[in-house]
Amino acid sequence: MMWSEVYRPLAVEQLIGNEESRIAVVKWLSRWINGSKPLLLIGPPGVGKTSLVHALARLLDYDLIELNASDTRNSKGLESRIRPMFDNASIFGKKMLLFLDEVDGISSREDAGGMEFLIRMIKEPIIPIIMAANLRVTKIKELVKVCKVIEFNPIPPRLLMLFLDYVLKKENKKSDLDQKVSIVNNSHGDVRSLLNGAQSKFAGYNTTREDAFEIDIADAINGYFCSGNQEDAKTFLLQADAVYRDPRFGMSTEERRKDMINALFSSIVSSKIDLDSLASILDVLSKADIIVGRIGENRQWSLLRYIDNIIAYGLFQNSRNKGIKYNQYGLSWPIMGPIFVRGMSMKNLLLKLAQENHTSTSIFGSIYLPYLIQIMIDNEVNPKDFVKALNLDEKSGEALAKEMNHIGKTR
Repeated sequence: MMWSEVYRPLAVEQLIGNEESRIAVVKWLSRWINGSKPLLLIGPPGVGKTSLVHALARLLDYDLIELNASDTRNSKGLESRIRPMFDNASIFGKKMLLFLDEVDGISSREDAGGMEFLIRMIKEPIIPIIMAANLRVTKIKELVKVCKVIEFNPIPPRLLMLFLDYVLKKENKKSDLDQKVSIVNNSHGDVRSLLNGAQSKFAGYNTTREDAFEIDIADAINGYFCSGNQEDAKTFLLQADAVYRDPRFGMSTEERRKDMINALFSSIVSSKIDLDSLASILDVLSKADIIVGRIGENRQWSLLRYIDNIIAYGLFQNSRNKGIKYNQYGLSWPIMGPIFVRGMSMKNLLLKLAQENHTSTSIFGSIYLPYLIQIMIDNEVNPKDFVKALNLDEKSGEALAKEMNHIGKTR
């Protein structure tokens, strides 16, 4: 059984670190009245946010309803799950506590509307609501405004060392100081990572890459596809300055660049490969991607050690001598460049049209714009007159004229 489950705290006093934050949460829930602002816990994984909520529910006799907000990203999905809790009493007759985990994973796209719906629903709550997020990212800035925010910090090394000593004693395991320091340092303040790392060490494998020389993701991908044997190819993946990240939580541009699955995928699909080889390669990569997602969902981080082997050996045979080179984007630049330029030139026009039609720019651009342009072509509408009526500049008119000319030639 995973040590992270064996030593999961069941009572508030069993948690370690963030004492002031824990006390603030206890006070908030014990003093809660109708209309109280929801609570938003912000802090990195493995510092006890979820365990604290579960422990408090037991302590104060609440019927805990827990949802992972990132699993339901749009407004319709959230409403179908959350609204019944506001409309109905607990089936057990207890007090109800709603816990929404990973709210920073809710889609920030305008057309999804998940974040906007959540903010509307929690403004005047009739049951206590606690939410948790890993980071104070831009997409939750409006949510922060309507919540009481309590921040959690990584657990300090001193407390992690004390906890590790306790666990090793309970498990009857012995370890020298250097090994324990290594486990603590590699956990980066995450108790779950500490336990997984310690269990991994004593099971005979090492989940860290502390001894590996990290090379840029581009060099690693190129090295992998150019290697003549499987062991050399695997070494390039192991030494890459990259991670296997669960994309449900969103990624910055730099995080996306350093995501191994994304880097492999974009490099493969942007290269000229025969269809049979492409299908075989993507089949292996898709299975690895599924495993990464499940590891993230179940928080079984130690299993990530298998992914390098799955990819290194699974992709090897069908990817040799295919001319695959690193590409950050899923399209080659000769294709993507014009698309990017056209998108930038049409930006102001799309924003205005989307606003006028009460939809998002992505929806208007992908669904409505082609029909609008065809109607303008059929009715010989002057693009300059059209943008002038919308109070837009001449550049928007020139961009629209080019789009009309482009569509006219393709039909």
